[in-house]
Amino acid sequence: MAVNRGYVPRRDGEFFAWARTIHRHCLENAATWLLDAVLLEQFENLLENANEKFKKNSDLSKRNRESVAEKNAAFAALKQFLKLYINLLEGNARIPDQSILEMGLRPRHRAAPHPKPVPTTSPVLSARVLHHYEIDTYVSSLQHAHPTQSLTDEKYKGFMLRYKFEGETEWKTVISTKLHYLFVFTEKEVGKRITMQAAWVNPRIQPGPWSDEVTEIIT
Repeated sequence: MAVNRGYVPRRDGEFFAWARTIHRHCLENAATWLLDAVLLEQFENLLENANEKFKKNSDLSKRNRESVAEKNAAFAALKQFLKLYINLLEGNARIPDQSILEMGLRPRHRAAPHPKPVPTTSPVLSARVLHHYEIDTYVSSLQHAHPTQSLTDEKYKGFMLRYKFEGETEWKTVISTKLHYLFVFTEKEVGKRITMQAAWVNPRIQPGPWSDEVTEIIT
């Protein structure tokens, strides 16, 4: 999925170098800029996956239809993440304007003067346990009576989903720009009870009120 920003490099190699530059700055200044450690770890994992698939597809002896599809999927996931993350960085007042420019982001003086407000309503979260260690989650509102694949309400950029296993005290978070998110766990997590909550987010990834908790057991 393309990121609708004119300054984002189009070629895979240039885009990956740009993404690595952003990640390097964030890693070096995570404490000063008070960056979310979970999102930063997600960023690093997406970079590593994209790098692995890019190198594999660059080897002519290994390139095939499957390797091309894997590379495209890895880069699409990284672009989708950055589509939200760069909004978060641009809206972080702790990050100097000079650092914004060094990361290749949009100069702040060109940003929209009226950013989207923080959501004031909470979504309805539903979950369905699947086989093979998966849990399917959906969010909806009064305007979205039935779960769909695309988020068309312009008031929201997507939703944040936080979760924790029974016995844990800290939440882990993920973000989706659709009304749907599929959890994929591992065999060692089968039988564990997981608690989840969701909140709408604006383009700067600022969450609104959290939904009621939903609890399921991984099978």
